[in-house]
Amino acid sequence: MTRPTAGVLGSFAHVDTLVAAVDQAKQRGFEVRDVFSPVPVEEVQAKLANKPSPVRFYTFLGGLAGLVGGLALGILTSLIWNIVVAGKPVANHVPFMVLGFEAMILLGGLGTFLGLVVAARLPYRKFPGPAYQESFSKDRFGLWLGCKETDIKRATALLQSAGAESVTQIDEHDGKGRGQ
Repeated sequence: MTRPTAGVLGSFAHVDTLVAAVDQAKQRGFEVRDVFSPVPVEEVQAKLANKPSPVRFYTFLGGLAGLVGGLALGILTSLIWNIVVAGKPVANHVPFMVLGFEAMILLGGLGTFLGLVVAARLPYRKFPGPAYQESFSKDRFGLWLGCKETDIKRATALLQSAGAESVTQIDEHDGKGRGQ
C-alpha cells in the first residue's frame, strides 16, 4: 500500500477539539499523519499508540553481546595464560561475572544509543516538513490527515465540522500548503 501524498492540515485552538477531531478521523478511516502540539497531550498519544519502540530490542542485543563477550574475554584469556591458584579450575566462571556484567552494561548502553539513532532516523534533514507551522510551537494544535486527492473535500469538511480554525491542503511533492 502506497502512502498518500496529499493531505489536509487543521489548526485547533483547544485540546478538546483536537482530541475529538482525532477520534472522528480515525472512525472515518483517514490516516493521521502527524499531530502538532506545543505541549504533550496524553489523550492524543493514547489514541495514536503505535507499535512499541524497537530501542528495547537494540538494548537487549547489546546487553547480550556484552555479557557473552565479557565472559568469553575473561575465560579465553585465562585459558591462554594459565594462572593456577590453589588448585582451582583455570576457567572458573565466577570471577568473570563482574567482567561480563560491566561489558553488558557498556554494550547495552551503546545499543540503546544506536537504537535511538536508528529509530529516530537521525540525521533528519527534512524538518520541519510541509505541514509544520510556527504557531504549533506556541499556542495552537495541528492535525495532519493523509488522504487521496479524491478525499480532500471529505477531510476538509471533517476538520471544519470538528472545530478547526483553519484548514490547509498539503501536497508533499511541492512542500507547500494551500489555505481554504
